Amino acid sequence: MTIIHTEASDAWGGQDIRVFTEALWLRDRGHRVHLFTPAHGELFRRAREAGLDCEAISFAKRTKPTDFVRLMRRFTAIRPDVVCTHSSVDSWVGLTAARACKVPAAIRYRHVSTPVGNNFMNRWQYRGLCDHVVTTAGMIRDELRRTLGLPPDKVSSIPTGIAAPDMPTRNRARGELLKRFNLPDNAQLIGQVSVLRSWKGQYVLIDAFERLAAKLPDARLLLVGGGPVMGDYSKRSRESPFASRILLPGHQEDVWPFFRGLDVAVLASTKNEGIPQAGLQAMFARCPFVGTAVGGIPEIVDHQRTGLLVPPSDPGALAAAITRVLHQPDLARSMTDNALNMVQAEFTLSGMGRRIEALQLRLMDETSQKSQKQARK
Repeated sequence: MTIIHTEASDAWGGQDIRVFTEALWLRDRGHRVHLFTPAHGELFRRAREAGLDCEAISFAKRTKPTDFVRLMRRFTAIRPDVVCTHSSVDSWVGLTAARACKVPAAIRYRHVSTPVGNNFMNRWQYRGLCDHVVTTAGMIRDELRRTLGLPPDKVSSIPTGIAAPDMPTRNRARGELLKRFNLPDNAQLIGQVSVLRSWKGQYVLIDAFERLAAKLPDARLLLVGGGPVMGDYSKRSRESPFASRILLPGHQEDVWPFFRGLDVAVLASTKNEGIPQAGLQAMFARCPFVGTAVGGIPEIVDHQRTGLLVPPSDPGALAAAITRVLHQPDLARSMTDNALNMVQAEFTLSGMGRRIEALQLRLMDETSQKSQKQARK
């Protein structure tokens, strides 16, 4: 197949990583994959470095007409079998261009659980402009079906898959983190690995840490990630009475050493989540995981079986859950065993890729059958 992905985002979060890893998987399967994304974005840089065919396009609101004309020309030249769109602006431009060029299959991805309003424009996009909708969590799929009246066969939940690397033992990984940050051997490492955004809940996690820090003098908090609001989090951390025990290492190219070495991995998100890659990575690394009951997180956190689940924006409950993991090693061990079995069975990169590939082939086949029926009339 010849597959095109459009992505307006210029960040490097879970959505962008999903686009990138899916494109690489399909390319490695022998398909021709082409990306359109802003030149200043991280996805563009990484795609070029990985040898993916990638073209720069702004996907700004003010450039929609010129972007549409350009995509029309490029779709006509490339002749894709499938067009996949991911964010708002590129979906409007990409899906209308795909329809105008009679691309056999157009797929609209929905990565976040932010509500989609039931208005004419959204119904037109999700019901008319695309042939199928792919979501990253079952709750996003179900909400789109309820809100926009999508039929069951129009929308699928295909969560992001993870390709876990070979990892050192947890003792070794933990020792390397202690050495890297000059921490004592008895330090208890609590961490969140995610982009620094308000809705990722790092402020709530800092509040939770301050509640438990006096009772757990060996506890350390690592907020791993970068973003334009890094300075805001640095200021909040410096103002904490436990500032010396809060670390902000910034963006890390390789996050696996953190998940493998932490004593507890947290995702304190307050909204918008699909099924988060941070949670899946923690589970692949056999790190006890505490998440909030937001978006698709409850789809991977079976409370007290694969992790602990707490209400969002509740630092008291979050502090209690973290403390429980640290104080109950048997529970932590049982949860990590169950979580690893779950993710190995349901959330691998190859499993995700095969489901996407099968969907794309089915949509192409359905279009071909429709064309044949119309030709016989």
